[in-house]
Amino acid sequence: MASELRVPAIDAFGDGGFRIGGVRKDGATLILDGAARAWTGAPDSPAGLAPEHFDDLIGARLRPDVVVLGAGARLVHPPADVRRAFREAGIGLEVMDTGSACRAYNLLASEARRVYAALLPV
Repeated sequence: MASELRVPAIDAFGDGGFRIGGVRKDGATLILDGAARAWTGAPDSPAGLAPEHFDDLIGARLRPDVVVLGAGARLVHPPADVRRAFREAGIGLEVMDTGSACRAYNLLASEARRVYAALLPV
């Protein structure tokens, strides 16, 4: 459960990055296993996402109940093979614009849910 980890909150987003747990992260960002880090290799748009972009989330030490995907300035769904990879792994995938994803992540984390985030910047 999320209570097993110290889960960082997303304090702010914009200008191409995020402030997570008081630390600025530029560019696409992952939050998993209680830490935020650069999402190396993430495309500029959700349309360019592939299942391998989520290997770290699907194969995480502590498997999440749900991954919140922030798709950028507006909601764009990832390709079907990405959604299929999450379904086959038994992990929920919630896709929304990045602002909504930040708020949803914070809410779910505050409820002690095991939630991870994959965030494209705005």
